[in-house]
Amino acid sequence: MHHQALEHVDFLGAPEAARKTFALQWSVPLGSARGTQERDGLSPLHAELAQRGGGGRDAKAFAYALDNLGVRRSIRLGTHFLHIDALGLPEALLPALSLCADVIREPNITAEHLKSAKLLVNQGRRSIEDDPGALARDHLRRLHAPAPFDRSAYGCEEVVEAADPKLMLQDWADWSGRQGGRVVVAGQFDSEQVVEHLQGECQRMSWTNRTLDPLHPESPPEPEQKFVERPLAQVHLVWAWSAPTLHDSHRATWQVLSRILGASGSGRLFHEVRQKRSLCYAVGGGWAPSDDFGRFMVSAGTTPDRASETVKVVEEVMRGVLEDRPSEEEISRAKEGVLSALTLRRESTAARAGALGNHFTTFGEVWDPKKEVQAIAEVDQDAMDAALSAWTLKTPWAVALGATNPFSDAPT
Repeated sequence: MHHQALEHVDFLGAPEAARKTFALQWSVPLGSARGTQERDGLSPLHAELAQRGGGGRDAKAFAYALDNLGVRRSIRLGTHFLHIDALGLPEALLPALSLCADVIREPNITAEHLKSAKLLVNQGRRSIEDDPGALARDHLRRLHAPAPFDRSAYGCEEVVEAADPKLMLQDWADWSGRQGGRVVVAGQFDSEQVVEHLQGECQRMSWTNRTLDPLHPESPPEPEQKFVERPLAQVHLVWAWSAPTLHDSHRATWQVLSRILGASGSGRLFHEVRQKRSLCYAVGGGWAPSDDFGRFMVSAGTTPDRASETVKVVEEVMRGVLEDRPSEEEISRAKEGVLSALTLRRESTAARAGALGNHFTTFGEVWDPKKEVQAIAEVDQDAMDAALSAWTLKTPWAVALGATNPFSDAPT
């Protein structure tokens, strides 16, 4: 694995001759948290428009060009970046790289395409109302996430409706032309050949001298409980406890603790809430860190008559880990689960490319899986005690969505 800082983008590569495929991830700094509140809604529109071709090709011609190469493509909107992903056979890598560059260099932003993109973004936002679990998580995000990380994946409806082609083209040029984007390739490829091709494509693009400012979260809101009344057969419950970020010195220990508490069928939440008391069919959670802020998230679904007891037990389990510290047996079992997940992630070229890019964004260095495996293997009871002693377990943010309010004082 290696990193090469090109003139305008960072190139990260993980070449493996034994692989039969390549995974490409071109990340443009058009994430949902970029910019002021006035552009909250432009990034979701860009994510839709990026699927409508580029470089003089309409959506149909662009899809045919990818199909002729046997390449699968997807567009993902993240907090920091808009990701263009491609997966295919090694001989298709350079042509696929050129097609991705076409989308960035000459996006297909027209009045007709923008109208369709607005309809799809607004449809996605409204569809959340038909998914109780997603709706509960949406309310929780607005409660706990500090600005600008509290923004929806669908943006502000007023901003979406007010966007016009001129604004979208200007916004795309402004953010995609900034230094700080990245290109990640994993699988079977020749690094020198890819770098030379990438440099050629970048030379044909328009760049600004502007660099990316770091994203700084505002002060988080105070924890609170919220009840959202809906005529449902189940009560959907979600929690968020304040937790460390990815930069925490106990990061490896938190990966193990996450599995001990809720990220597996052998976790404490699953055992106490489901297996022991049969309060709900599904319960789980885990550490959800970023490089900006951290949370420990938990979700459960139960019947209205058992909702209050479910809330009580979940919060008791979370508080209880500070007193009833994980045993060596729990730690050993959880470590095996974490190490297994890391190994499985390395088997996929797409997952490998994603891990390489995410790690570089967070730490500014090339991901070393052996180093991560070693850190997990070294977690013991002393490390667990140190991590838990440093954790101030405060009152959580919590949302209940259903016909019954399980919180005593939560507003409806």
